[in-house]
Amino acid sequence: MKKLTAIFITLLITQSAFTQSTSDVLRYSRIYYGGTARFIGTGGAFGALGADFSALAVNPAGIGLYQGSEFSMTVAPSFEGVRTDYLNQMNTTNVVNVGMGNMGFVFTFKPETGKAGPFYNFNVAFGMNRQNDFNSSFSISGPNHNSSLLNVYTNKLNSTPGAVPSDYPFDIGPAYDAWLIYYDSTARKYTSDMSHGGAWQSKQVRTFGSINEFDITLGGNISDKLYFGLTFGVPFIRYYENSTYIEQDNGDSINFFKSMYYDYHLETHGTGFVIKGGVIYRPFNWVRIGVAVHSPTWYASMHDHWYSTTTANFTDSLKWDNTQNSPVGDYNYYMRTPWRAIGSLAFIIGKFGLVSAEYEYVNYSQAKLNSSGYGYTTENNEIKTSFQSWGNIRVGTEWKIADFSIRAGGAYYSNPYTTAGVDGARYTLSGGFGYRVKHFYADLTYQWAQSKEQYYLYNYAGMVPSTNTYTTSTVLTTIGFRF
Repeated sequence: MKKLTAIFITLLITQSAFTQSTSDVLRYSRIYYGGTARFIGTGGAFGALGADFSALAVNPAGIGLYQGSEFSMTVAPSFEGVRTDYLNQMNTTNVVNVGMGNMGFVFTFKPETGKAGPFYNFNVAFGMNRQNDFNSSFSISGPNHNSSLLNVYTNKLNSTPGAVPSDYPFDIGPAYDAWLIYYDSTARKYTSDMSHGGAWQSKQVRTFGSINEFDITLGGNISDKLYFGLTFGVPFIRYYENSTYIEQDNGDSINFFKSMYYDYHLETHGTGFVIKGGVIYRPFNWVRIGVAVHSPTWYASMHDHWYSTTTANFTDSLKWDNTQNSPVGDYNYYMRTPWRAIGSLAFIIGKFGLVSAEYEYVNYSQAKLNSSGYGYTTENNEIKTSFQSWGNIRVGTEWKIADFSIRAGGAYYSNPYTTAGVDGARYTLSGGFGYRVKHFYADLTYQWAQSKEQYYLYNYAGMVPSTNTYTTSTVLTTIGFRF
């Protein structure tokens, strides 16, 4: 999960009614195209090549290069390791996930000779392509002698007082009911036993889910020079997050306080709609030029379901150890992701090989949240100022030896953040090989991906983030049948 966690935690604390934030929009707007082993093996740079089912999610014109009907399916088990560095304390967590890269059918219709003019064939395809994977797990821990999460709670109450606990049912309210924070009538302010920090802090986060897009693509071939296509996509979001934040007095240096636990659970589902159009032009047999435009994805049925549990343990006999449960939150809202434009160029070297590259422009600041009961003005302004327009670059090559092929590729997904010192760029390298005969093919690819983020346990002056490094290894196996 890649996000501006400081913003997320701030909104979690200050908006008891809503869980949606700028980090959610970025999470669902960033697309790391999954799919077939051949597509991934060449770095995903298939926008000008076509004749691969996953390429239809990037440039629908690729459907026009199919000369026959086809079925393909990809399995893509992955292994992710996350290394965290918080206050010079290192932790490493690993997680294994088994997922589908794609499954799809392509049907080719060739008109009788002379009856369709320059149209050589018309094709239709339908199936699923994976757009993003949210399976991850990491652990952060270290001593903090400067602050506590409870400082965020008390600062909020002292700066903008509200009715406690009713105005803050998911975070501050349960902490108040558990005696973690209280009102000091002498000082006339809210405080806690850890007003100056001093606890050992830790957090475990487990996320899972994906964005899978069901695509229906129509297209054709004009004179083996111009190929065109149109994709109607329906992406499905499934996102789950379970986290536990802990503060413990391991040194027995804080009066009365022993430990606190804050468990948070979030489940998000959404269904959207996107239209993609593209063309591929072949001015010479050895050159292909591709252009594609993706509309925003309109998610008209986003739904969040969340709740939290706060547990406190004390040494003071006047305070009992207790657990406070929040109510269950449910909320429906709308989300719109940005436009995309993709330009591709490929060189075909006879029957022996190819080299391909593409550039994808996307402006993450164009994304928006909305709902029937809340305008998200603050969040949408933060989206505009927090994220930037940039581009993603993908390159790849493939070489044939008889019925066998070898491939290699790489991709760079640029940093979407405007904040200095926050780098959310992602890098991938891939390689593989394939075997193809008239009615059958099989491909195998290994992909390595890495990204980093600055993860804040909470938003507080002088807070030091954890540096999280995510490294993912994926092995993709595709089998296909032509008929």
